[in-house]
Amino acid sequence: MKQSRRLTVFIAEDSKAYAEMLAELISEPGRIEVVGFADSESTAIERILGLKPDVVILDMQLRSGYGPAVIRAVRSAPELQGTTLIVMSNHTSPRFRARCLELGSDYFFDKSKDFDPLTAALAELWARRFAAGE
Repeated sequence: MKQSRRLTVFIAEDSKAYAEMLAELISEPGRIEVVGFADSESTAIERILGLKPDVVILDMQLRSGYGPAVIRAVRSAPELQGTTLIVMSNHTSPRFRARCLELGSDYFFDKSKDFDPLTAALAELWARRFAAGE
């Protein structure tokens, strides 16, 4: 059976408008597909565990709950060990960034301006996973 050559992405973000803008920015037909959204900690964890996306883009401040619990849930689920966690936050102090990375995020970006680094990271993840088979 031929493996799908698309990277699946889940977005956990409390602003619906920002989540939709982000989805539009990163989606690439046949390569990168946004498979779900959540605006709260509990919904994010439930949907991520169910969908098992390749990538989770996470805002640390959610409508209810907080991002660290989502990071912990993803990192403690054996079936999600290959999932890449990307934090997109307005809280960009070096201490906060270090804490997110310490908790288990793979990338940390400033959600107000780091769109090019985000898309570059997703392209790199896709290439690492699929380009060798082209």
